[in-house]
Amino acid sequence: MRPVRLPVLLGLLAVLTLMAAAFGPLRPDGEPPAPLFGTLQTDPERAETEYAHGLRIAHLQVDWSRFEPEQGRYDEAYARQVRERLQAFRDAGLRVEAGLGLNHPPDWLRDAYPESVWENQHGERSTSTPNIVFSEPVRAEVASYVRQVKERIGLDDVWAVRLGIDENGEFGYPRAVSDGRAGGEFWAYDRHAQAASPYPGWRPGEHTYRGAPFTERQVRRWYDWYLASLADAVNWQIDLYAGLGHRGPLKVLVPGAGFYPADREAAVAAYLDGRTRGARLIGQGVGFFATLGLVQHRDQVQIVTTALVDGTGRPVDSGCASGDAGKVATAPDATLRSWSSARWVVAVARAEGFRHVAGESAGPQVAAYRPGTMEAAFRQVDTCGLEDLMWAFDHHLYDGTPGSSLETYAELIRGRDAGR
Repeated sequence: MRPVRLPVLLGLLAVLTLMAAAFGPLRPDGEPPAPLFGTLQTDPERAETEYAHGLRIAHLQVDWSRFEPEQGRYDEAYARQVRERLQAFRDAGLRVEAGLGLNHPPDWLRDAYPESVWENQHGERSTSTPNIVFSEPVRAEVASYVRQVKERIGLDDVWAVRLGIDENGEFGYPRAVSDGRAGGEFWAYDRHAQAASPYPGWRPGEHTYRGAPFTERQVRRWYDWYLASLADAVNWQIDLYAGLGHRGPLKVLVPGAGFYPADREAAVAAYLDGRTRGARLIGQGVGFFATLGLVQHRDQVQIVTTALVDGTGRPVDSGCASGDAGKVATAPDATLRSWSSARWVVAVARAEGFRHVAGESAGPQVAAYRPGTMEAAFRQVDTCGLEDLMWAFDHHLYDGTPGSSLETYAELIRGRDAGR
């Protein structure tokens, strides 16, 4: 056997060092690292207390509208406040997971690029979040903003970055703006989107295009383009942060279960006319069985189900089971719908080959917390092999919310660590 040369050993050591920095060291027996636990909207004044109770991740939120209130002008006082929060978390020993607030765009962005504002097939507009799916000018502004955050706040001190598109910072198009309309709203009608569309001017529900019949195959092509465009915006963010030197986790936030394969087939057969099941979800593009596979499979990309303990599944808040990934494309529709949102998203992520999967509790605004909720979340973490859990929200550990307390969280963490 030829001896391994020193440069090869040094190269291998460098790779292992980067992996450990991004995801934590591997256990000697080859098992994945123990899950990490944290909270969303973490209060820096409680950082040391939470570290002492076993929590290891803090959430740092940056508000773009406050950081850059006018185009090209940055609020140094606000940047200093964010730096101080970041330092407080790090001083307490917590890893910092940052959201850069693309779901809080400044008003000047809308005014500077009126042709880049989201527009649906009814001519209605949404300014709830930047149009990074179709607008290159908006992408340029977002990239400039992120570079300024790196320079003025310090991305090098951030462990993980949260990625998303919609008004909640998650993987989907904006929500419908009309409460009374039953059908879906498709956000592909601004000038930039129409320039990229395979069928400019075609609108869901129409059976003709430029005087000729529009086929179901063409509907499918249009909708596949719509979904692929959404995934491309996530890949653009991945490239942006990687290009700025970020080497830690890049968390793609996946809300709920979205729609299912049968829903897409029915919607396409109906020309996306909004009369089929899950029409609003179809418009939001939240068909994760179709979109997650289009996301870059870089080792640092982590798929995050943000729907732990959201009250779905039979039994409610069911965990994952061995072999789920192999059933994504074969199980009957009724079976897939019986799974909890978290079980479905994790199965899709595993089926698509993602190594890193994590979770967040959905929050009491989605499904009321109750005694046993935290225990159910931990069962989902364990059965689904999740790498970390972010609890929504930090203040619910202290305000008396049923089933949510710092003491319970700490006890569950201790019990889990003792059992490994």
